[in-house]
Amino acid sequence: MPPRKRKAPAAARGRKKKERVAPDRISALPDGVLHLVLSLLPAHDAVATCVLARRWLHLWKEAPGLSVEWWDYDEPDDRFISLVDRFFTLRSSSAPLNYCSININFPDFLPEKDQLFVRWIQRALRCQARVLRISLIDWVELPYMTLISQHLTRLELQGISGDDNFLDLSGCPSLVNLDMDTCCIYVDKLSSSSLKTLCLSQCQFSIEYHIWLCFPSLVSLELSYCPGRAPFLESMPSLLQAIVRFDDACEDKCQKSVSGGCDDDDDDYCFGCADEVVAGYGTNGMCLQGLSEATHLELSADPAVYVFRRDLKWCPTFAKLKTLLLDEWCVVGDLSALICFLQHSPILEKLTIQLQKAPTCLMDSEGQYNTSELPFVSNHLKIVEIECKEVNTWVWKILKTLTTYGIPLKQINIKLTSERNGSGCFNFVCTGFSYN
Repeated sequence: MPPRKRKAPAAARGRKKKERVAPDRISALPDGVLHLVLSLLPAHDAVATCVLARRWLHLWKEAPGLSVEWWDYDEPDDRFISLVDRFFTLRSSSAPLNYCSININFPDFLPEKDQLFVRWIQRALRCQARVLRISLIDWVELPYMTLISQHLTRLELQGISGDDNFLDLSGCPSLVNLDMDTCCIYVDKLSSSSLKTLCLSQCQFSIEYHIWLCFPSLVSLELSYCPGRAPFLESMPSLLQAIVRFDDACEDKCQKSVSGGCDDDDDDYCFGCADEVVAGYGTNGMCLQGLSEATHLELSADPAVYVFRRDLKWCPTFAKLKTLLLDEWCVVGDLSALICFLQHSPILEKLTIQLQKAPTCLMDSEGQYNTSELPFVSNHLKIVEIECKEVNTWVWKILKTLTTYGIPLKQINIKLTSERNGSGCFNFVCTGFSYN
């Protein structure tokens, strides 16, 4: 007779029974919490949760966020495309999207990818997406598509080539934030009456004409390192802060002149033409007039780019400006551009001058701007910071000019940024200076 099996102790049997009936604590969470969890997953993973249990069967349809992701270099299969299509189609109409993110690395050889993106964007807008993010590796054209949404408040684009149809923002009356990175902007005018913040970074403008940027309600502007012709900036009376940077990819440059270009027809690298500015923008210049209401302003440019220096011929008064950052462009040739700025900024409190490298004098331009037409106003100026790699002739020239116009040395700090020379800050006092 075979031996009888010994029974497990009662405590062990109780533990096994308890483990078998342990509650599903995740599924017991409120719908709202589970919807937020699903919003953190890529779309194909969120849909896959429907097989976990009956409780999860329809949760993905009401998730407030949707992320479509494909980073493989291989062509996406029909199942992935069909899945994304069904995700939009089967979503509950009572659960609008808070945000929709499309991050795709589709290969160039994918057929009809433009139409695919158009279809997904339109469906996202029909789902009342408030935030729409599109991030693509290669530039994709979206033909014959116009953005129309009463709910869209934020639009983030990367890798999009937009024309006058797609970048017509008049159909989005609630849009307040626009962020475009490495996009092609081929429009005559980019405008919105509702936009509050605008960031254009490394976006390609036309090399044949200047586009107009018209945002009367804009509060914050960043325009950084965009190749092509510099844009015209219309008046922005609500502007608080602005960062405008032009590198050598800007077409408005000239190696022969530090003003408005040499106007030499034989110079392939000069696009400066004073008549073009007058004809296109009256006598207000291109950028500075539109930035004149800012409280905080940062203006950086390659020394050969003359956009800011040309605008100083019609320099507006920066009546609200409190902090100002300038770099090498303002000290090329002479310091009249710097003084002109200070004369037209009556309540300026802080001035920062960044000298990453010793400026090269492109041409002798002493007296380029009339710096005697206005008295120098420095009653509100509390501090001047000069950031440089070394204390060279240009730094001493700036110090001499500033003190000549009434700025005491005790208000000037020199910050060294060179690793070779070490970092530190010179603080001037009545008998000399101290080093920290």
